[in-house]
Amino acid sequence: MTFRNVSVPLDLVSLARRAVDGVRLRTFICLLATVPAHALAEPQPAVQALMHYTDPLAVCFENAESSDMAEGCVGQTSTLCMDTEEGGYSTVGMMFCTLAEYHAWDAQLNATYQSTMAGLRAEDRQDADLFPEFANRAEALRTAQRAWIAFRDGECALAYAMWGSGSMRQIAGASCLLDMTATRTIELRFLGAEMR
Repeated sequence: MTFRNVSVPLDLVSLARRAVDGVRLRTFICLLATVPAHALAEPQPAVQALMHYTDPLAVCFENAESSDMAEGCVGQTSTLCMDTEEGGYSTVGMMFCTLAEYHAWDAQLNATYQSTMAGLRAEDRQDADLFPEFANRAEALRTAQRAWIAFRDGECALAYAMWGSGSMRQIAGASCLLDMTATRTIELRFLGAEMR
């Protein structure tokens, strides 16, 4: 895949690129606000074509015995993608490679959340008879995760916005999503480890 003349079907990224004047940008932002969040979760075709670079991520994360080891997994696959793809270090190349790794971490986050939630539900069931008022770990995680998603989305929108019309906004936004999602995944995997 080359990034010089990327031909991607009309999507949110290409709409954003075309929204150069204030009127079209405001229209784009209004339209974006009406798009359900789950519709944005599916990687666009140019990113999907790079997802094979993220295959080693799951193995790295699974084999990490500590949060420090897991942090070593962050950025490896996007760097491999940038090093390998023609135009990988162009603005668009870096953005797409970073988004590919973000989507891989997002899949890990979803699996880790489900696993952690199952463990907390089991702990809550054990405490329910003797200490029902403290059998609320799973609900607390659900509340925290919902708040974290809103925070991540807002924080990464800010990272994107801070660059104004500069092309670095694409890399800043993608990097924010990758970093925050990977960090949260690691936090959830090792949640309560110091208590065990």
